[in-house]
Amino acid sequence: MKITFAKATLLSAVVALLSCNTLPYTLTPEETERAAALEQKLDELKTRQPEEPQGYEKGTYEYFVTHHGYPVCMLMYRNDELMAQATNDNSELYICLSQQRGRLYVNGTIAADWPVSTGTASRATSPGTYRILEKKKKHASSRYGSIRSSSGRVVVGNADARRHSVPRGGRWVGSPMPNWMRLTNYGMGMHTGHVIEGQRLSHGCIRMPDNVASPIFDIVKVGYKVVVCEGLEACYPCKDALEAGGAYNVWAREKNKLDKELKSIHNAAKERAGIEIPTEIKVY
Repeated sequence: MKITFAKATLLSAVVALLSCNTLPYTLTPEETERAAALEQKLDELKTRQPEEPQGYEKGTYEYFVTHHGYPVCMLMYRNDELMAQATNDNSELYICLSQQRGRLYVNGTIAADWPVSTGTASRATSPGTYRILEKKKKHASSRYGSIRSSSGRVVVGNADARRHSVPRGGRWVGSPMPNWMRLTNYGMGMHTGHVIEGQRLSHGCIRMPDNVASPIFDIVKVGYKVVVCEGLEACYPCKDALEAGGAYNVWAREKNKLDKELKSIHNAAKERAGIEIPTEIKVY
């Protein structure tokens, strides 16, 4: 890759700055160089920032969807006052597969909007209207998990109970699914799980970050309606705002991607230093 003298000088300066050990952890030389390159890309990206969508007040849902790289972001929108009013009778929960977002409506108004990770292409989450059949605060999968020997050693790490057998003396350890909300008799449900913005990761379930799954678990009751849609739900009220935020959100997604990679470099160094890294998503 060709680098001009000005860019090379800037890169060297950033590397030197990052090399100063002013942090409570230490980056490797390779991490320092990569972090410097990312910082430079972020600076260049800022010069290409499009005009922000106008006419949307901060704190509103419309502002939320016109900024932050929505819908591919790890931010959650929450209106605590509306969420406190939610009941089985006045609220509905929608899962939008194309956006990989969940939304809670209370009296027809969006009270919460958050990232989800649904089933992969080979184990897709099926669109449809469901009812919550069962709730368990602590739950583990009977089909997916790991198989361990009598000594506790992992024999099969990504085990499927239908394809793998437990050896004599061994045991089955189901994948944990806290805040389990069953939607079908064949094992599909909603629960706390690993989520990556915009990505379908699960075996068919609807995964949510814990600081979303916990309050949703407390709101919904057995019999609660959950609608899984391939595209936007028909009642979605902010289609114009989504369109208005298009160019800015594309730019913000690129910035978020660079920020995330830079953060992962620093997190790796923090882990080596024994510094705890928060895993909860931010609430807008």
